[in-house]
Amino acid sequence: MPAPPEPNISYLMEYPIKVENEKPYRNTRNPTIIIKNSGPISAVSLSVIIDIYVYNIKENKIVELIKTGFKSFDHAISVKEFEPFSDKVHSTIGINSKDLIAVYSVSASYYRKSDMKFFKKDEYFFTHNMTIYNDFEFRKDDKYQKIIDKIKSFTPPNSKDNIVKITAVAEHSLFLESGPSIFRRKNDDGSVTILTPGNQSESPINGLPHLLVTPNRFKKSNKFIDAEIEGDHINVKVKYEIKNIGDITAIITEDGFNTTVEIEPGQKKNYINNLKIYRGPDNSKPLQEFIESLDAEKEFFKSTLHILYRSKKDEKKLFKLITNNELGKNSFK
Repeated sequence: MPAPPEPNISYLMEYPIKVENEKPYRNTRNPTIIIKNSGPISAVSLSVIIDIYVYNIKENKIVELIKTGFKSFDHAISVKEFEPFSDKVHSTIGINSKDLIAVYSVSASYYRKSDMKFFKKDEYFFTHNMTIYNDFEFRKDDKYQKIIDKIKSFTPPNSKDNIVKITAVAEHSLFLESGPSIFRRKNDDGSVTILTPGNQSESPINGLPHLLVTPNRFKKSNKFIDAEIEGDHINVKVKYEIKNIGDITAIITEDGFNTTVEIEPGQKKNYINNLKIYRGPDNSKPLQEFIESLDAEKEFFKSTLHILYRSKKDEKKLFKLITNNELGKNSFK
């Protein structure tokens, strides 16, 4: 008797298509990873882990590991039942530098619905100079096996939540992950509420909030970054201005459920992002030198900030806004 068919799970990575002034274009800042079930068999309890390894070509080593996921879980995507001919899309951070290759390790675990047989599927994607390669395509590169060997032998440093390591990268010393694609909360009755935020539109839509987020200077220092040494790390603060140019109040939330602040139409509010930055294991540069490099703008942060919000008019809908900046003390882009 033949074995029952398996769920047909596959991966795709691409730069999303955006529309501006009615003209479509590829947004090469942040790629999206698409998980597909292309067959007629359901997968259940699907969870996807996405790890991003940053390989420095000049130094021939992994200089950063970025993990995406929930605050309490290590996976980036979680689906109770992945139905036939459906897909899930996850927006992730882009690494754009001529000296860096980003390796996206995608690992899905799931069960076949009919008999709960366990399956696991792993795959790599690579980006360099804003070009995406799948594993088969990048095998033609002479650096492929060298990079894979580095990944398999890489031991990440011990870190805490919201801690990013300073590494000896030629450009952009700090990387921040994008927000998760799904939020969930366990209710008092034991049930679980799952929320999937939609992306904010490119331009305002009648009857919805529309947020603009830009770095903002601290009044006291007139700088975009406030950094000070504390023991073995640097405390960094980055100030952002959030403006609602839509016609409905936006309800900001950090976890997808609880309200943090409300921003009315035409109103501006400030948000301060607090970070602790530690040296990487192979970096002996004095912390003061790093701060001086920030002052001289020899070092920049490349950061992704995600904001979740609801519309005051329809609180059932959740939206997300992802912004990207390269930040120095005196300038940003």
